[in-house]
Amino acid sequence: MAKKLTEKYNDSCIKLFEFIKMLYAGDVEFKKVLDHFSDGNYDGTSNTHVTLNKYLNAMKIFGIKVKKIKKKYHMFSSLYKMKFDLDDLKSIHLLKEACSVLPDGKNKTNFETFIKNLEMRYDESAQSMEQIADNTQNLHLSFYHSEMVEQVKRCEKYCQDKQKLEIIFTNEKGEELNLLCSPIEQIYQKRKICLKVLGSNGSRVYEIPIENIKSIKQLPVSSSSQAIPTTVVYRIKNRLARNYKLRDWERLDKIEADGSRIIVNKNEDLNVLLKRLMRYGTECEICSPKFLKEEMIERINATLQNYE
Repeated sequence: MAKKLTEKYNDSCIKLFEFIKMLYAGDVEFKKVLDHFSDGNYDGTSNTHVTLNKYLNAMKIFGIKVKKIKKKYHMFSSLYKMKFDLDDLKSIHLLKEACSVLPDGKNKTNFETFIKNLEMRYDESAQSMEQIADNTQNLHLSFYHSEMVEQVKRCEKYCQDKQKLEIIFTNEKGEELNLLCSPIEQIYQKRKICLKVLGSNGSRVYEIPIENIKSIKQLPVSSSSQAIPTTVVYRIKNRLARNYKLRDWERLDKIEADGSRIIVNKNEDLNVLLKRLMRYGTECEICSPKFLKEEMIERINATLQNYE
């Protein structure tokens, strides 16, 4: 029995690596993928689709992003990652612009393939920086008043100057808060611009919508916003753990003995993430960072007050 299981696992691994090899060679037709995983015996039933989804989920766990677009499977992230810093991404962006002005033909096609192969090998940090850059380019500021556009420019300068700030702003409850902090960056979330800062105690990151900022005072003190928490780690249990579907910006860290799963989440809007995790109730527990656990406790207590 053990021998049969081992052979089955070996066959599954070979199928998976052959599929990855097909994707490295280029986009793969959906029918060809079905034939591959059914050993050429696809009969139109849903069993092959279920099997295919299992293989795709396995690839996702290992950080390989594959999507089906117009009846073809495309690979968007590689098994092997490369570290790219901001200067590297700027250089690749220049290559994209140069490629866009080339006449159609073999040279342009080869150039586009080369750039795609680079993008496919971005590590998590490079993917995050690329996403922020795309959001910045695609954002339309026409819905902001002219003074908000000026606020955007000022906040950009604060981030470049890297000096501590004293910010007065209103939170979601309409309360006015005074915060000493270090600027990190401006982030673009759908149709909202936020100033991301690190609190003076160095443990909490705030994402403040610029329209909520009443005043900003730049202090003659250098900021120290290097060691900021960049990930959120949480545990999911029971039925949620068995059925949970990882987002593109998440990865499975480990499966514990009781079947619960440890998820690592990077760069999701913290407010959106908290609202989502609250919906999971007792089947979800935030592990880190500490400030987010405290924020979750505050929200739960505020909710309980509605029923007292």
